[in-house]
Amino acid sequence: MDREYLDEALRRLATDADYRPEGWDDVEIADYRLLVQCARAAQGDADLRNMRVLRLRPDDGSPEVARARLGAGRVIVLRFKSSDGHVAVTLELPTTKPKASR
Repeated sequence: MDREYLDEALRRLATDADYRPEGWDDVEIADYRLLVQCARAAQGDADLRNMRVLRLRPDDGSPEVARARLGAGRVIVLRFKSSDGHVAVTLELPTTKPKASR
């Protein structure tokens, strides 16, 4: 599956093994890199959504959006786009804090 990064730090974190964004801990970095690796391997959005290790949660407002919690609390937003049988996922940091999950 193709990936698009709306945040330069996320793109760099996915492509530069030595990069450590300020404020990110080791668990968040490892979880994010696992997410990117799974997105790269997925054949479509259903493959990615069904990978239980990612703990993806659907967004209440849009079926094209899911959220992945990294480590103890950082959240990555995944936006699935499809056209002509081609699926891509956009990875971004949320602009607002998500609701607390129970």
